Amino acid sequence: MSSNYRRCLQPLLLLVLALSSGSCAHRGRTLLLTGRSAEHAEKFHLVDVRKEIRGIDIDLRYATANNVAGHPLYPADMPCLLRSETAAKLKQAEAILRAQGYGLRIWDAYRPPEAQEILHQASGKSRMFLAPDAGWSRHCGGIALDLTLVDKHGHEQRMPTGFDQDLAHSQTNYQGSDPVVRRNLQVLQAAMKQAGFIQLEAEWWHFDDAAYLRNPQPIIYGWELALPVMSPP
Repeated sequence: MSSNYRRCLQPLLLLVLALSSGSCAHRGRTLLLTGRSAEHAEKFHLVDVRKEIRGIDIDLRYATANNVAGHPLYPADMPCLLRSETAAKLKQAEAILRAQGYGLRIWDAYRPPEAQEILHQASGKSRMFLAPDAGWSRHCGGIALDLTLVDKHGHEQRMPTGFDQDLAHSQTNYQGSDPVVRRNLQVLQAAMKQAGFIQLEAEWWHFDDAAYLRNPQPIIYGWELALPVMSPP
């Protein structure tokens, strides 16, 4: 870990303690942006998805220990953020799916670069996460999403793999024999494409805002939004 990275994390860890001490009533939910973080997010054209799309299902996996790192990288009340234009497209995709009796569950949206570096280290040789020296993920600019399909009751539908799992079988071009998985994947892909997203071929759960594929947005560090990011244990 670089000395610059450690210096960035030190003030963030203090914010973790402060946030955790006052947020017990919000455990298991994603907090709506308030105060200083909301002001900073607006400067970077980021919006809170939970506020923009009422009732959308959000389960930020990196705010839990249920991820490839094995420990939380975000505070438990991490807000779900996207660029405003990307959030508008997501709202359209959700509406398309709701009309069919489905919905979306978001596993990740904006991802602080501090967390991206930890994920790269935790993933080892899997190449699941970009190395910082090779370029930052579009998640770090708030223009990418990891998500899955749910029914109207919020039950996850069968997909080729779990989240961040089995890269050998996680491609968007499903080669398995399960017709239910094939149909679920097609329903999800069609809605996201219609709304203006393009899918990462290696990961069925990852979608990028197509408008920014050739117009990458600057990365936004967690400390720039006054958001805490946890360090490795």
